[in-house]
Amino acid sequence: MTHRYVGILVSSFVYRGIIRGNTDYENIQFYEDIGKKLNIVPCYFRLTDIKPGVSEVKALIKQNSEGYRLSVIPKPSVIHNRIFTNTTREKKIIKELQNEGVFIFNENNRYKKLTIHEILLKNNELIPYVPETVRAGKANLIYMMKKYNELILKPNSGSLGVGISKLTRINSRNWELSYYQKKSLNKERFSTNLPSKLKDLLSSTDVLIQQRIPLALSKGVPFDMRVSVQKNETGEWQVSGIVGKVAKKGRFITNVAQGGTCFPIGELLKDLPHLNHEKVLTDINLLALNIVINIEQEIPNLADLGLDIGITHDGKPMIIECNGRDLRVTFRNAGMLEEWEETYATPMKYANYLYETLLREKGAVHEGN
Repeated sequence: MTHRYVGILVSSFVYRGIIRGNTDYENIQFYEDIGKKLNIVPCYFRLTDIKPGVSEVKALIKQNSEGYRLSVIPKPSVIHNRIFTNTTREKKIIKELQNEGVFIFNENNRYKKLTIHEILLKNNELIPYVPETVRAGKANLIYMMKKYNELILKPNSGSLGVGISKLTRINSRNWELSYYQKKSLNKERFSTNLPSKLKDLLSSTDVLIQQRIPLALSKGVPFDMRVSVQKNETGEWQVSGIVGKVAKKGRFITNVAQGGTCFPIGELLKDLPHLNHEKVLTDINLLALNIVINIEQEIPNLADLGLDIGITHDGKPMIIECNGRDLRVTFRNAGMLEEWEETYATPMKYANYLYETLLREKGAVHEGN
């Protein structure tokens, strides 16, 4: 029997976890479950395991009750990338595989925040939903402080909420800088003399200054949402799930890694009874789909993104960030198990769609010859 393999490109950490039977944030059983329904076989390997020009690959395959076994299989024609491919060598391997006809989706999932920002600003319809963002520097700081009462300073390429600071206007003369250091929240007030921490941030070439979105409150603290947007079994974008992230009491960052807590979005919207909840969710869905369609025009082969979207007190959605490798644990943490499973199933459905498309194209070529 010929198996239809779909490759899942994983990190060494996840690869070792598969062997041990504990993959932490990745629930690969969801891949197995949808694979049985679609009659495809998920296979897991690292980038070092697959070689351009070689027709086979060593991959981990589920062996029923025996767990996973390393097997030599034909090189999959469709691969879902779940690693960050940062180095020149990694990108070269990906490109060589693509030149052989292997379809790798989400090949490029690590990009600068300012890159995404500039892509979105090319669409006039999206401009009202994108917070103003500039590179760090004293002149830009003065400009932004004159324009807004709250600012966020964050790394251009950071993740998990690491390295984010906040500036808040106290009155006409004074500001307050809030930042995390060794998991403790520090606050410094100043008027004309900038704190040394702020000077360090401004001197960095990899820091952005962004208008802080006046996030709506739930449970007395700010919240935003992780919106999973993925391509489905017809090759179209869909919103697979929306989960709320609430900042820890007294803090301003909602990231789970920084103490944030996850809740079903419907529960958080209960604290905003003045809003039409159905309209809020519709607006979020429409914005998320519009965003990914525009990003896809300049970053090819995307199929699985996690958007951070906030809403204001009056329900207006605003884009915060785009994540190219959504870890999906927010759905698990919120107890949204169906949505959590859907975020794994949908990429596999898309992989199956690509598999079928490639087969049809090969058939058409064969008939033409």
